[in-house]
Order: sequence, then C-alpha cells, then structure tokens
Amino acid sequence: MTVAQGLPREKLLKIAQQMPASAGVLAQLGQLLMDVNSGLEEIARLLKRDTALAARVIRISNSAAYGSGGGIASIEDAVGRVGFAEVYRLTGFASAAQVFDHDLPSYGITGSILRSNTLLTALAVESLAKRAAVDSRAAYTAGLMRSVGKVVLDKLGKQSLGYGQDFMRSGQGSVLEWELAVFGASNAQAAEAVLASWNFPASVFIPVREQHLAVKVPDAHLRTATLVNLAAGIAAESGYVLPGESGAWETTPEKLKVAGISMSLLQDCAEEAREAFAQIKDSLE
Repeated sequence: MTVAQGLPREKLLKIAQQMPASAGVLAQLGQLLMDVNSGLEEIARLLKRDTALAARVIRISNSAAYGSGGGIASIEDAVGRVGFAEVYRLTGFASAAQVFDHDLPSYGITGSILRSNTLLTALAVESLAKRAAVDSRAAYTAGLMRSVGKVVLDKLGKQSLGYGQDFMRSGQGSVLEWELAVFGASNAQAAEAVLASWNFPASVFIPVREQHLAVKVPDAHLRTATLVNLAAGIAAESGYVLPGESGAWETTPEKLKVAGISMSLLQDCAEEAREAFAQIKDSLE
C-alpha cells in the first residue's frame, strides 16, 4: 500500500498544519531523546513551545498514575521527577488528549471513544512490543498516531461532504471502502502523509500505513504493523471499537506467529494495557 494517487495531499497537509502542535513536538522529542547529549533544559524548552501541552504534561505528572503526590509546578520539575525515559510516554498521553479528543462527525465517532481507543491501542502495542523485542517507543507512537488520518479526513469531509455522505449513513460496511470512495485514499494512507510531514520516522508512519495488513508489508516494519493491528483489536474488544473497523482486527495464528507472541501473552498484555489505561484516563479528563 502506498500513498494513493487520489489523495488530496496539499489539502491534507494544510489541515495538518492547523492542528495542535503537540504531535510535532512529540516527534521532535523523540529525536532529542535519541541524542545522549540532550539535557533537561533542552527538553523542557521544547515542551514549553506548546503551552497547552506543557500544562497537560504537568497535570498528568501530578496525577496518581505517577505517584507524585502533587507538588510539580513546572516542566522542569515534571521531567526531573518522571525521568527522561518516561517523559516521552507522558508527552504522548498529553498529545493524544489534544489531537484525539474531538468528535469526528464524518465517521460517527465521539471524542471520548476516539481518545480511549487511541490510548488503549498505544498502551497495548507498547506492552506487546516489549515482550516481542520490538522497538517499544516506535510501536507506542504508531499506536498513538494510528487514527490521525481519520482526524484529518474528517476535517476535509466537513469542507467537502454533503448531507448524507458521512460513513454512518453511507450504507458501507467497511470504513476503508467508504474512505476510498469519498476521499480517494484510506485514513492509513492519509496518516502516512501527515506523520511524514511532522518528521516522524519511517518506523512509525509505515506501520501506521500498513496497520490493516491489507497487502504485503515491508519486512523491516512487518512485526510492528502486526503488533499495531493486534493492539487495535485489544482496544476494540475492550469496548472502544471505531465504526467500520471491527473486521480488520481478527486475531489469527498467522498474526501471532509474525508478531512472535502467544495467545496467552497477548491476553496478558491486554490486561496490562487495560490496567494502565484505568490509571491514566482520569488525569486526561
């Protein structure tokens, strides 16, 4: 699967530029954390570029999920308290609360369900990746950003769709088929274009593009894409299914073999993700 010829790329990227800056900050933070010479001041300065994001990071770091007991008043305090390794994950939570907390009327998705699906998918794929010896940060980010194409296409739909053309009234059973008919591209293809424009690495945007495992996936990204697929299934089975997607996440022996995990391990990771989600969700309200 590649970026579709019918994809209105310029329109999508223009919409992406108008979205909260937090996703782009997350991409830059990932680059900073790969540099052993990056210090607390540099990381704090980056996070402060988006004041809403910085405020959420501070609030989450003060939550019971991080056991801080409160008292964190600045980004410097937050980074110093949770540590460099955890600050990326925490920033991801805050980014999701900004980017995925709005209704998508073109899809019939509420902001609450979208955010919950996003966070649970990210937590599940992170847990799976650690067990499967796959880059857990890239997997977590791919899980976190897997629906960003829907957000952008929904905004495009608000500009171009007439009454009755939304997915829920289209009569289509598959959201991918509806997207191809209406926009000329799937949400996964749109996400690839947007994430690449935000400077996320291929280890993130290719698994997002290939999350449905519809065609042969490049070998270097096959396991991560498969883990994202399985994690999306965990989110759906946990009550946070997105319309028109349920058929894409079936757990099969072939997927488990590619991922390098067993069914019992999948279930363990699902439970771990649900517990982590229960701890963090209240701090994002």
